[in-house]
Amino acid sequence: MEEKQIGRPRTIDPEAVSLTALRLFDDSGYDDVSMDDIAAATGISRRYLFRLFPNKAALLWGGLDEFIDRLRRSLAADDTETSAVQALRVAYRDAAAFPASVIEVTRHRLRVIHANPGMAGEGAIRVTHLTEEVSAFISTRDRLPPHDFSAVILSNAFAAAASSALTWWALESDERPEDVVVRAIDIITAPL
Repeated sequence: MEEKQIGRPRTIDPEAVSLTALRLFDDSGYDDVSMDDIAAATGISRRYLFRLFPNKAALLWGGLDEFIDRLRRSLAADDTETSAVQALRVAYRDAAAFPASVIEVTRHRLRVIHANPGMAGEGAIRVTHLTEEVSAFISTRDRLPPHDFSAVILSNAFAAAASSALTWWALESDERPEDVVVRAIDIITAPL
C-alpha cells in the first residue's frame, strides 16, 4: 500500500476533505474522530486542515451557507405577484436542489447532525437569521405588518419542514432532496 504524503498538496478540494471527514464521523462517531485523524486520512497537514476548517463543526455546517444563498437568490429573483407561500415553495425547492457533486457530502452531513443532536445548535444562529428574513419577506409580500404573528409562525414552519424533510431524505430516501422538501411544504400548507 502506498503511503500518503503529509503536507499541502498542489490542489485541495474542500468538498473532498469534507466528504472524507464526514465518512469518518459517520463510521466512527463524531466525538471519536479528531482533526488529527482527518488530516491523516486526507493526507494534508493539520495546520492546513485548520485553515480550511477552523473546527470540526465547520465540516458539518459547510453546506448550510450555500443552501441559504440559493434560497435568498430565489426569493430575490421572484418578481411575480404570487403569494408568499407560493414563492417560498419555489425558493425552498431551489435551495434544496443540491449540485450532484455535493449530494453525498450533504447526505453524510445530515446523518452526522442527526446522530449528534447537540450539534444542531451550531447551525441555529444562521437558521434564526434566515427565518427572520423569511418572516420579513412574508410580511412584505402579503402586505402584513412587520413581525406579524402568522409570518413568524410560517417562516419557522417552513424552516422546520425543510430541515425535517432533508434529514428524512438523508436517512431514508433515494429521491432528489428538493422533491422531498416540496412534499414537506405541501403537507404543512395543505388546507386542514
